[in-house]
Amino acid sequence: MIGIFGGTFDPPHQGHIRLAEQALEQLALDEVQFLPCGNPVHRAQPLASVQHRLQMLALLIDGHAGFAINTVETDRGGPSYMVDSLRQLRAGESSVSYCLMLGVDAFNAIQHWKSPEEILALANLVVCRRPGIELDRDIYPSKHISSLATLKSKRCGYILPLDIEENPCSSTQVRAQLASRESVETCLSPTIIDYIHQHHLYET
Repeated sequence: MIGIFGGTFDPPHQGHIRLAEQALEQLALDEVQFLPCGNPVHRAQPLASVQHRLQMLALLIDGHAGFAINTVETDRGGPSYMVDSLRQLRAGESSVSYCLMLGVDAFNAIQHWKSPEEILALANLVVCRRPGIELDRDIYPSKHISSLATLKSKRCGYILPLDIEENPCSSTQVRAQLASRESVETCLSPTIIDYIHQHHLYET
């Protein structure tokens, strides 16, 4: 099974790596692929360019076994829709089981995404639960499962909640701290901090 971890990663931080580590371990995934969004549809455009975000992701996962970067969205161009990316992935690896990793807030809004039923027909969904946000089990209620063994039995179509250790880091918070010249050492690795300063990212 391959985990697909989408996001703008603007910038990528320790919260991202901790979530990926927990998913890799708890789900016994073969790999977690970080899938940076090229041109977001439902959120503001990233402040850092695609090239800078890819470089920072490479620094984030450096030395971590089981992690890779998938550039299918940033290579494709145009609006970035997850269903289009999953179609491409499925066309190239028809027998692979993909687990799309979502925060519970994103899952609760998935019916506003492009072709949500097709997303579920292309991948299993792993919903990372967060304190204070209830998982909406009325969304595709017949697809919810509680067993990892069941998840592994089918390449797509299941929804599995996953309890993860909450991390306070967020890209929004980090950007604000960088703009005001506050310390970001608890959320960013020294190599990413150096990269950001070297390229004058997030200064305003």
